[in-house]
Amino acid sequence: MVYLLLLFSFIIHIVTFVIIRQMKTEKQRLLEIEQNVNEQIDKMENTLALYLVEMREENENFTKELDLIQKKQRQREPGTAEKRMNLHVEHKEQAESSEDNYSKFVPLTETDQQDIVEQSETAKILHLYNNGESIEEIAKKLDKGKTEIELLLKFQQKNE
Repeated sequence: MVYLLLLFSFIIHIVTFVIIRQMKTEKQRLLEIEQNVNEQIDKMENTLALYLVEMREENENFTKELDLIQKKQRQREPGTAEKRMNLHVEHKEQAESSEDNYSKFVPLTETDQQDIVEQSETAKILHLYNNGESIEEIAKKLDKGKTEIELLLKFQQKNE
């Protein structure tokens, strides 16, 4: 009878060790999958960030080229020298008349002046998100894309 109990105990121990080993290998496999997914997410974020930087650089280069083209067109317009001379004469006349205007100058009072503060798009998005708005609701309110909101929030969280 004792031998039978010992044999039964030995079999239960073997089964328990096999189950523990299977659980350990499953856990290791899940950790590897999670690490792989995190690496892919990082790669995607870096790719998108690089793409955004490249787009920004292209936009800056485009605006510079556009400014140069506009300057060249202004210089090529006929009569630009005459216009410049007229502007110079007008400027002199305004300077002379502005001396008379100084005597009429009335400084602004505090009631006349109002400060206008506008929030940036990023600040609006962060404010709405911190107030518990979902990404979809923020996108609808600000007429932006859902992925644009998600990217902005991810970049802001990284910077903090």
